[in-house]
Amino acid sequence: MKKGVTIKDIARKLNMSVSTVSKALNDHPSISVLTKERVKKLADEWVYIPNEAARHFKQNKSFTIGVIMPDLLDQFYVLAINGVEEVAVKNNYNVVVSQSHEDSERETGLIENMIRNRVDGVIIAVTKKTWNTEKFKRLNTAGIPMVFFSRSISAPEFDYVSTDNEDGALQAMNFLFNEGHRRIAHLMGPPFLRTSQQRFDGYKKALAQKGIPFDTGLVAEVDFTQQQTVDAVKRLMKLKDPPTAFFTFKSYVGLDVIKILREKYPKMAGKMSIIGFGNLPLIQYLEDKPMGSIDENSFQMGVEAAQLIFDRIDQQEADEEPKPKFIKVPCKIVVH
Repeated sequence: MKKGVTIKDIARKLNMSVSTVSKALNDHPSISVLTKERVKKLADEWVYIPNEAARHFKQNKSFTIGVIMPDLLDQFYVLAINGVEEVAVKNNYNVVVSQSHEDSERETGLIENMIRNRVDGVIIAVTKKTWNTEKFKRLNTAGIPMVFFSRSISAPEFDYVSTDNEDGALQAMNFLFNEGHRRIAHLMGPPFLRTSQQRFDGYKKALAQKGIPFDTGLVAEVDFTQQQTVDAVKRLMKLKDPPTAFFTFKSYVGLDVIKILREKYPKMAGKMSIIGFGNLPLIQYLEDKPMGSIDENSFQMGVEAAQLIFDRIDQQEADEEPKPKFIKVPCKIVVH
């Protein structure tokens, strides 16, 4: 296969110096309009492609941002990446996307890869097993800005973009209250995730606003595996006064609840109301739908995270270290 055209090839053909051709291609004011036109015409005919690696080296930038998500089978993260790319393209940046598959060690390796490949910034939604900040501090040490996206551990020293989890939980609970429910179970995510705590706080706040005592027996932690959800639902349904509704950390968990109720508690299944975070497109095609879901506006969250990471890249030369930002994107309830 023929090698790509170089500046030397163009210079040789036009009987010019390499320096003149380079300046012409970059619209240097010292080069005449006629020379620029001749150089650019031949460069276009020969499909000359500039050496981006050299440009990046000169500017000490890779013009790439890294994105680490737990699972791209989850539509939420796919929509978020669309939002990130929307902003990246406008900034002439590439986006490298990696999946942690909920494996904290794999996540650590991906971060190290991004440090070695000198990405200019990282956006990350942590795994369900990530609980300390050491791996993220290495990004700071390497001079690479980082933004937590959606899922975050308790680390206020880092930027964080999320849906308004507490408000979303309030919306979900008020919907269930309006449906006449008072015994509402909450299947919450891993407690060390800030997202889980915010949704749990919203759950408790809604109960308090309604004057309903908080019952720890109606709360169960799940780690997104179906077996944990099965165990949680079985325990809750064995209570002397079982729940009449479920508020779940994610809609995927809510779908598992529907399946379990239908299989194990068919007489109760049709009477239960279920709502969770994540307005999955597939829900509209299901025969047994949750009563509702919280649309987290994941595309806009991706946009906000990307804009923030580019702000941080631009601020790297600033004298003062910018204060961490926590951006909350509004969410809304969708009734099915």
